[in-house]
Amino acid sequence: MNSKSTNIILLVLSQAINLILLFLFTPYLVRALPQEEYGTYSQVLLIADFIGILVSIAVVQIAMMAFTKPNYPFEDSLKTLLIFSGVSALAGVLLMLLSSLFAGHLFNNPAITPLLILFAPFLLGLKLNNVLNQALIRLNQSKFILFLSVGTNLTKLLLAFIAVHYYHSLVGMMVVYSLEPLLSSLIQLWKLFKMGHLNGKFNRQIFREMAVLAFPLYIVELLGASYTYMSGFVISINLNEEAYAVYKNGSFEIPVIGTLYGTISTVFMGDMSMLIHDGNHLTLANIKRKIMTTTAVILFPVAIYFIFFSEEFILFYYSSKYAESIPVFMIFTTALLIRVQNYTDVLILLRKSKFVLISFIIFVLANLVLNLLLSKWYGVMGCALGTIVSVYLLAFIQVYFTVRQLGVRLSDYVDWKKLILIVFISSVFIAAVKIIFGFFNAPLWIILSSSISLTLPVLIILFIKLRFMDIEPMRVIFEKIPFFGKRFYQLLK
Repeated sequence: MNSKSTNIILLVLSQAINLILLFLFTPYLVRALPQEEYGTYSQVLLIADFIGILVSIAVVQIAMMAFTKPNYPFEDSLKTLLIFSGVSALAGVLLMLLSSLFAGHLFNNPAITPLLILFAPFLLGLKLNNVLNQALIRLNQSKFILFLSVGTNLTKLLLAFIAVHYYHSLVGMMVVYSLEPLLSSLIQLWKLFKMGHLNGKFNRQIFREMAVLAFPLYIVELLGASYTYMSGFVISINLNEEAYAVYKNGSFEIPVIGTLYGTISTVFMGDMSMLIHDGNHLTLANIKRKIMTTTAVILFPVAIYFIFFSEEFILFYYSSKYAESIPVFMIFTTALLIRVQNYTDVLILLRKSKFVLISFIIFVLANLVLNLLLSKWYGVMGCALGTIVSVYLLAFIQVYFTVRQLGVRLSDYVDWKKLILIVFISSVFIAAVKIIFGFFNAPLWIILSSSISLTLPVLIILFIKLRFMDIEPMRVIFEKIPFFGKRFYQLLK
């Protein structure tokens, strides 16, 4: 198995474990905290995310490109980007402190003020963490990232549980959440120091080049992030923290699945950059085409399953306390059907950021108008619907620009026939299972565990057998599984 396959598997595994830990912790938290406290906690995260985007300077995308450039020493790129992101992170901490002066009045929720002050250091650790993660990925240290991220995340959740369960302290939990990324950053710095990669120099040429690239990407990132914060602000200002808690719990993503495309894109960024440099646009389009179909084999059955079984899942996961989140969850889960690729990576590598900017301006205007209008008519559900419609619009516009700039046909870039077939087969099969389970009066956990065990493995194996997904790169993994690994590989092949 090549290094790229290994990195993808390790990074996905890292995300999977962390998201599953959070997935298991969230039901406890929504039950342990009163709805107004959970809404306050969610509003703090909303403001932190928003400020984090304001000071991001597109550092992750810049790091992905800087660390793959052969004309600059890796150590100099790392030192320059750490200073670059460190300054922006400190600006974020300052903005968090300033937001505590007026956010309580804006949201009509004074309880948010002290939590914003305590949570301010979170941004410093988060921004440094993003750069250090990209550096370690570039150095093929995905295994180290796996153990570090899982270890620090597990520690964070254990301490958060102690704070809430034994001390009934939302303040204590926020302090733990604030300090965890700082600890992770310090450990990653130690690792890079031991490897001898912290002896670089600040390079003005790298800084200037990155700054020129960063500005359009930053505007794009800022506009694109309205997907996560615009609805939150509309609900928090026009409604209340309880309504935002309902929206927040309905708008979450299924663990791992929603981030799968991003991990694959990060690992293949270097290869795509070389293909663009060589002018081999058709090969690049075919690679993206294969990545999208492969991702859809796993993602589409999961998304469609949770659309059909949304009521059972929300009632089991959050309890009837958040039954109002069911339609929001259904609407947001449909977004997974377009999460098969990174829609901006090729345009960024082609240095066609203006097209990304145009698409995001259209997206933001559509998102704002739809949120304001639909929230008046349908409340929280209207915000969810407005957000998802604008996200689909954004994806289609960016696909159009990408295909035009590569000079290829749409069919070279997207295998529409296979994607539609995966959706159709999955929908028919899962709908039939839903009807069958409707005749049983069983506990929710039995319905969910039985139906998901029946549908997802059958569908994914079927699509692999139909050659929608190439499992050859994973052959070594199957062969290492004792007793049945080789046989299972032959069966799938």
